[in-house]
Amino acid sequence: MTRIKICGLTRSEDVALCVALGADYLGFNFSPRSPRRAAVEDGPKLLAASEGRPRVGVFVEEGPEAVRRAIDALDLDFLQFHRPLRDDDFAFGLPVIAVERVFGRIPAPRTPFARCHAVLYDTGHPALDGGTGMTFDSNGLAARDRGIPVGLAGGLRPENVAEAIRAARPFLVDVASGVESSPGVKDPSRLRAFFAAVRRADG
Repeated sequence: MTRIKICGLTRSEDVALCVALGADYLGFNFSPRSPRRAAVEDGPKLLAASEGRPRVGVFVEEGPEAVRRAIDALDLDFLQFHRPLRDDDFAFGLPVIAVERVFGRIPAPRTPFARCHAVLYDTGHPALDGGTGMTFDSNGLAARDRGIPVGLAGGLRPENVAEAIRAARPFLVDVASGVESSPGVKDPSRLRAFFAAVRRADG
């Protein structure tokens, strides 16, 4: 069964709906550059709404102190980094999700990925770290022997996620902008349609 990660969550009501729909991972972006930034001070209500579902903190260039504050605020279960991995990324004692940005051709897996819980392939963009709403050709993922669970992101939405699953056979699919009415605000109807499309593809 394809796991579902809903990313860019900023509101407790959206978190609660994702839990009710069966999200496997809840993603909270802590990069100041993101229009979907989760506020550390909102941690208690976001944590309460998550009802114990795995919580992923998403980081770009934040230092160890900022990562630790986010871990404490939301009792994070996973750390996701949208940059080359560093040794101290593994020092928090939490599983790490690496992000590989795809510019055209799918790159070969890098050695540090062997230490990770999963690697997430996302559409590369010169000015954005994620949430681009843009897709890439994921057909090559299915044929590549990576030896690590693979996630697929980048431009996924209810209308195309089933096709992407059939093409790439990922461990998980990750969506942010494809189920929103505006950055950081999820659209309930699009969320429901996304979950339904993934389940149909699995079935």
